[in-house]
Amino acid sequence: MNAKQSASRWMRFKETLVITLLGWIPTIAFGVKLRNILYRSIFARLGSSVYIQHGAEFLGTSCIEIGNGVHIFNDVRIDAQGHQNNKICIKERVALERGVEIGSLENTHILIDESTYISPYVCIAGPGDVTIGKHCMIASHSGIYANNHNFADLTQPIRNQGVTRKGIVIEDDCWLGHGVTILDGVTIGQGSVIGAGAVVTKNIPPFSVAVGVPAKVTHSRKEYITKENSAAALAKVEKTAESNQQIEILNGLSLDPVLKNLLNPLLDCIRQIINVDTITLLLPTQSEQQLAVCLTIGLEEEIAENIRIPFGQGFAGQIAASGEQMIVDDLSKLEVVSPILRNRGIRSMLGVPLHIKNRALGVFHIGTFRSSEFTKENAQQLQFIADQIGLAIEPLLSFGNLNA
Repeated sequence: MNAKQSASRWMRFKETLVITLLGWIPTIAFGVKLRNILYRSIFARLGSSVYIQHGAEFLGTSCIEIGNGVHIFNDVRIDAQGHQNNKICIKERVALERGVEIGSLENTHILIDESTYISPYVCIAGPGDVTIGKHCMIASHSGIYANNHNFADLTQPIRNQGVTRKGIVIEDDCWLGHGVTILDGVTIGQGSVIGAGAVVTKNIPPFSVAVGVPAKVTHSRKEYITKENSAAALAKVEKTAESNQQIEILNGLSLDPVLKNLLNPLLDCIRQIINVDTITLLLPTQSEQQLAVCLTIGLEEEIAENIRIPFGQGFAGQIAASGEQMIVDDLSKLEVVSPILRNRGIRSMLGVPLHIKNRALGVFHIGTFRSSEFTKENAQQLQFIADQIGLAIEPLLSFGNLNA
């Protein structure tokens, strides 16, 4: 056995020992802090404030780099084994939800750039290189496969004919819907949206919306709002003002319909993962003096959308005004602007500010019908999700002076 083989075996033994001893320790038993300290001895790099839940599996840790503030939840599997030139790099503030699998083969480089969110049970695989840009969101059960089996030779089993490894690039600020498949050799341009279930076999230009099998570009996000659409929206706003003068008009307070359709299943998925009964996103009206419900799951949407919360008042209003997180264990003890939360039976709530244009304006909150002691750790996790949503919707909102 040569020196290189001996060093490799020793590293694998050390890696197995450390992960076996520490990987099972639950979060509540200081498992996160212990892993944060002792995993540094086996990873190529492990940044500060890294959150690794118990049950996450790592192979080939000497080829794995993890940046500051990364969140890795249970049942994640990251495998960099196979070749000493492999490299898996997870940059700052990335979140890998439960069941995510990332694997290389040989001479494979996989990069997930800053502030990208990977939903549950996404698979990212080499041997081709994979680059995922900043501020991307990839919905659950999607597959990113930088390989494709050759099968031209009828005399040989397909498994013996090798694979392609052209690589995959997903540029900054892309959104992949539920169950999207990206095949080898594809580049998805910046700011693109890929509809749920699409199979992407060819390059997608920047700021495109693509759907179908195989995926085809339906339109450009730059051309999405036409003069006709804008005029129709303005007419609808004016009609609303005539019918109810007490409701402040939300000129420009709207989400791209494609983004809204993607946000709904994402919020529902988050609601189920963190086991809460309601989840709500509020954004400011044009005057920035009130909040309006933009999306909600668990509350009556037709009632909630007519509610206006003044800044500084009630649960959401205080969060928006202060820019601070808030935990309420007993809603009956808090003054509320609208009775909808109490009427719905909400008992405990956790809310965090939503940052838009680097300002704490919107609010993202969750609630339960049962008494629940939300923790600061829960607040940090919800804040991370809110930050990603804020980054995603910021370019699609128009608040007058907000865009100045």
